[in-house]
Amino acid sequence: MKNIKSKLAISIVFLFSSLFFSCQENEDPNSISQGEMIVKFDNYVGNQNMVIDEVGSTNYRYSNANGQEFNLTRFGYYISHVRLEGPNGEVFIDEMNASADAKQIKGYYRVVQGESDTYNIHLKNIPAGQYNKIIFNLGVKEDGIQEGAVGGILDRAAGAWFWNWNSGFINYIIEGHSPASLRDENRLQIHIGGWKNIPSADENPQRFFDNNVEVSLPFDATVMVSETMRPSPHIIMDLLKVIGDTDLAIQNNIHSPAAAVPFVQKLAEAFVVDHTHQ
Repeated sequence: MKNIKSKLAISIVFLFSSLFFSCQENEDPNSISQGEMIVKFDNYVGNQNMVIDEVGSTNYRYSNANGQEFNLTRFGYYISHVRLEGPNGEVFIDEMNASADAKQIKGYYRVVQGESDTYNIHLKNIPAGQYNKIIFNLGVKEDGIQEGAVGGILDRAAGAWFWNWNSGFINYIIEGHSPASLRDENRLQIHIGGWKNIPSADENPQRFFDNNVEVSLPFDATVMVSETMRPSPHIIMDLLKVIGDTDLAIQNNIHSPAAAVPFVQKLAEAFVVDHTHQ
């Protein structure tokens, strides 16, 4: 009987030891559960959905605080350096990579009104956890972009919104028509950008500014990211927060970093998380 009990005890000890070491062997310290998030951007002009008209259109859909009517023939903006933060120290930083190969570009996005496939940003490989804030750069920073060939939405030859290597990219582009503008065909062109802060070396006013803007937005509720839960925050951008008080009779032709500075100060307030689908 004693031999049977001893053998049984040894067997139990061996079983638990095997399970313990088996669990240790199966644990991968580098294996972390991950998930995804779809960030949707929706552009408005005040309380109206943004609509793009053809160049030359006299259908003035919108008006600003000065009662000046206008329409839009092109609108969009660059987004980069996306980051998520959570209430318990969770952090996700979107991978960045600029390359001549469009397929290798990571972390750079361009939202173009009228091109619905650009409205959603798909974030992948997010560590599972809770998140309650999204932070992103509105624009394209100089760091990471070399003075050479870049592809995709950063490719000048393919229509990237690029000025030159001192001024950088146009981060936020507004084009349309307004009867308040006395330019040819009542043109309205407000190009907001710049990626270098270069003080003037003489008595002339400073020409080059870093007009990238960090936008930090709290979610309307804490969301959970996991292998089975893919939340989707819905961000609304209101153009009137940027040009609502602009006198379009005067400020209708903005094409330099220096001239764009007054508009840059309003950009962060134009974005808000309206709601989040969990």
